[in-house]
Amino acid sequence: MLVSHLLLTLSVNPSPLLMLFPFIWTAHGLLLTWPMHEVMRRTEGMQGAGRWLLAGLAVTALAGLQTLLDVHISSWVARNFVPPGEWAGLVFRTPQGESDAGPRISLMIYFWVFGCYAMADSLLLSQRRLIQAQGAAQRAELNALRLQLHPHFLFNALNSVSALIVTGRLEEADATAMNLAAFLRAALLADHAAAVTLADESEALQAYLDVERVRFGDRLVVEIDIQEGLYDVPMPAFLVQPLIENAIKHAVAPVARPVNVTLTARRSGDHMKLSVSDDGQGRLSAATGTGTGLRNIRERLMATYGAEASLTTSRGSEGFTATISLPIRH
Repeated sequence: MLVSHLLLTLSVNPSPLLMLFPFIWTAHGLLLTWPMHEVMRRTEGMQGAGRWLLAGLAVTALAGLQTLLDVHISSWVARNFVPPGEWAGLVFRTPQGESDAGPRISLMIYFWVFGCYAMADSLLLSQRRLIQAQGAAQRAELNALRLQLHPHFLFNALNSVSALIVTGRLEEADATAMNLAAFLRAALLADHAAAVTLADESEALQAYLDVERVRFGDRLVVEIDIQEGLYDVPMPAFLVQPLIENAIKHAVAPVARPVNVTLTARRSGDHMKLSVSDDGQGRLSAATGTGTGLRNIRERLMATYGAEASLTTSRGSEGFTATISLPIRH
């Protein structure tokens, strides 16, 4: 409505200000898409009809606001740029002679414009999230090669196997070599962009821990407590292993006494909470909440689940706890 009025007004009064006004109004319309984008972005983690209900309310509100501005600015243009008596010939009229149909038509047009923008923006956000997930998965795979398969880990594992052979503990050496091979196979062949079950993750962790137990002996005491019914819950591959590795590196390795490392999995509503805790000597903040491994886990959770998942850490006078909360999706 406003654009047609402006074009008709320019034919009566070709004011330089009016000639610039369509460009100003276009920029204003683009600015109004920002609230729509924010609504879609902030509700990205919502499931079901709730998100689209909010989007529908936002579309209706923005379409109404744009139409209201159209009406007021059209009136302002009429008062300031059109000679008295000539605006009547410029108003919007339907074939039935109605002169107030313009706002209703504008409301319908803007409703569809903002509605289409909301759907397009939702698709773009989903595409960006997928790209982020793929990028995070690729970084996780590189971390698996660089960190999980760190040369020090391989060296220590092979050194443990060698020591067992030298001391004549051949059966233990064979078992350790088999566990090392199982862990390496799981780390190298896992598709980090796809989901695995908690049972698969637990199996890979057991192989990793069996290798580390040979190195640390009685100093490494591990307890895995998984609630019944959670073994088939899907999750990103190698999500928990970096937390176990951190606990061994920062809590077990520095001390000579036994350290308890506990992995628990519990259902909390429609979420699963995975906690890795230790009763070691506690760690500095630089080694807890801001490490590369923890940062990578947060990036993967955000890329895969959005705001529905989180990683929280806490450190007491003795020990450290990291908890992953992720939605249960079958």
